[in-house]
Amino acid sequence: MSRVKIEWRSCSKENYKDYCAKHSNTKLTFEEWKSIIYKFNEDFRNYLLETGKKEKLPHGFGDFAINKKKRKKIVTYEGKDYINLPIDWIKTREKGKIIYNFNHHTEGYFFGWIWFKRTSRIKGPEFWFFKPTRVTSRMLAHYLKTNDKYQHLYQSWIV
Repeated sequence: MSRVKIEWRSCSKENYKDYCAKHSNTKLTFEEWKSIIYKFNEDFRNYLLETGKKEKLPHGFGDFAINKKKRKKIVTYEGKDYINLPIDWIKTREKGKIIYNFNHHTEGYFFGWIWFKRTSRIKGPEFWFFKPTRVTSRMLAHYLKTNDKYQHLYQSWIV
């Protein structure tokens, strides 16, 4: 039984061959084509990190931004109240009881990458999701930890 392809990569050989077929007058090697795509993605990511703006990707992919959200401390589910704070697992193991992380360095806010599906023009956006790479998520955390201006630069977006 063959494996089903579940992941789409922008720098695959298949996409390179499609590009070459559509643009036969442009001569690029696979390595050149791949470096152009990676450079554009890195520049787009860095622009969003530096400015905190909501920006649109070309070809109908929609808008992307960094979302700032205040976490509710208590959530009610089926009539019961639950604490909705992240657990600091290192301190919890040391103390032997649950210790919560209040994110004092960000004033209780948490941040994440967001894709606005409503602004996209792709077919069936409800079946797609955006998952940033580990490097991208770690860069966001680095920006927030090194300089306080970034937590005030990013905005709360309503999806």
